[in-house]
Formats: sequence, structure tokens, C-alpha cells
Amino acid sequence: MSVSRHLPEYPILLAGVAAPVVKGLREMGLPVTELQDDLAQLSGYQLSRWNLLLIGSRKTFNEQDLQTLSHCKIPVIDLSEFSSESATGRTKSELGKKSRTGIEQFNSQFVIQLKERLQQTGGAWMRVGDYPYPYQGVICYGESALGNEFREVSNVTSPLPVPLELLYLKSEQDWHQKSDAETQRKLRVEIVSRYRQGLPVSLPSVPSREELNLLFQNINLDRKQIPLVWVTSLDMFFRWWNLRRQLAVSISRISSGWETIISGQFQGFWPSLQIWKGQHSATVSLPQGVNEVRDESIAFVSNPERHPGGFTAHWAGVNSSLLPADYQKMAASAAS
Repeated sequence: MSVSRHLPEYPILLAGVAAPVVKGLREMGLPVTELQDDLAQLSGYQLSRWNLLLIGSRKTFNEQDLQTLSHCKIPVIDLSEFSSESATGRTKSELGKKSRTGIEQFNSQFVIQLKERLQQTGGAWMRVGDYPYPYQGVICYGESALGNEFREVSNVTSPLPVPLELLYLKSEQDWHQKSDAETQRKLRVEIVSRYRQGLPVSLPSVPSREELNLLFQNINLDRKQIPLVWVTSLDMFFRWWNLRRQLAVSISRISSGWETIISGQFQGFWPSLQIWKGQHSATVSLPQGVNEVRDESIAFVSNPERHPGGFTAHWAGVNSSLLPADYQKMAASAAS
């Protein structure tokens, strides 16, 4: 078998991964692609610098598949090792048998473990940003026409059973019932806290951008505390999210940085690529077509309050044992 082509670093390859996990990975913007039942399609490829194959806990390989993997030298992460604290991945000799640890689940802890293991293999944690470039958060005004059918129609946080109300701020109701210094502070703190954690905010009782600006004035919100927030309608945010999940992204390492190839329906939006190193992240634009992201242009900043998997991964497991007990309160304390 002659080897003449190289695999890109992204999309990550998937084999036998549980459907909820595949959907979760895609919702959080991780470029992935599912392989067919066998690995014959990898024939003719060789690892250039790094690629990864994620295998589900119920996936098995025949001898020919194992030979293909060995030839391509693709790092393999067995997701069965994430199934419990004591579980370990299967050895090569065990890959012909199904794992006994059960089917993996997509949650916050799973994402953090995956990021750590991916970086251990020499890879870089990259994902399509939750918001269009250069935004780092969103505040939505107005009620959505989707109403209570949000989860079924928009599917924005699938496979998670997250209701639309999770985007709403409880302090907004207090503001309408009793507008005093304390309710102003609570609403202000909650908005800034959500922004610093990268979580979307929806204010359904505010009908327009003008009314939202007036609300900011009334609660004495300093816009410098939320400098890169995207102010838009809830329906526009849903429109962006549905377009985002349809984007196809390929990323390859080159001598000067990264080459990105992205295709899909942009319709006025400008996607972003989020790159993580430890608790530091950088956000760069993803123009349509083929483009180069030079290492010298990537500016990392500390982001300890944000989840590396974005807000869908954050909501997938806020009770994860891998998150600090005061994870939710850190930004609120700083904002107050």
C-alpha cells in the first residue's frame, strides 16, 4: 500500500461513538467526521503531524483494521476510559472485543477529559466559536417565535434536555417587580457573570435594542465590562446557531501556523475558531474558503471562567466533579 497523502489535524475521526456523544461534539463546535464500518477509506493516508481517532466503547476492530491503524500511525483514544474513574482504555490486543464499561455519555466532565487526552497526544484543542467573530458572548432581546417549542425546533443544545428558560435571567423578573439599587446590582452582576463565563443571555421582556440600551443605563451597566458582547434578537441568535452546526471545517498544521478550510452557508455571519492552551484561549476569524492563521497573529488570554467546550458543554454537566465547587460564582463575585 503506497502512502501519498496526509490527514489534516481536524476533523477528528470517529468510529463507533455513541450518537449522543457525536451530536454533543458537533454542537460544541468540535470538527469531527464519522468513519464507515471498516477503515479501508484510510488506505493511502499517513499522519502528517497529528490526527486522532476516537473509538466508542462498543467499537471492535478486525485484524485488517488494526494493520491499517498501525500503518497510518494515527493516535487512538478509547472513550471507554472516560466511562468511570477507574476505567482504562483497551489495549491493542483488546480492540477486537467490546468494552465492558458501557456506552459513553456526553457531559462536562467528558469534554474536559477529552481535551486533556487530546493535548497529551500532541494535538491542539480547537472548536468553532459559539458566537460570530469577534464576539465572546450574546445578549438577546425579544421573545422568540419558537416559544416553548425551542428545544424541539431549534435543537440548539441537543442532545441535552435544556429548556429555553435556561437562557433567561431570574433577576430580570425582580427588576420589573421592584426596581431599586439592589435589583439593579443583581441584574448587572448576572449579566456580567454570564458574559465572563461565555453563557448566552436572553431578556424576553425587552422588545428592542433601544429598550435594551435603556435597561443598561437604568442598571448602570458599564459596557466596558462586556466589551465583545453580541446584541441581537433571540431569533437571530437561533438563526446563527442553526447555520453554525452546518459548517464543515478542515484544519491542517503548516510551517507558519494553521491552514483552515471552511464551507457552508454564512448568510452575513462570520464564524470564529477558538484555540485553547491550558486555561488560555484565542479567537480568530474563519473566512470562507481556504485561509492561513499565522502563529504570530494568535493572541492567547487567560479564560479560567469559561468552559473549553463552550456553553453547550458547560450546561451538559455543571455538577461535574472536575469543575470547582464555586465555578458558577467566580464571575459573579468579580462582577459585583
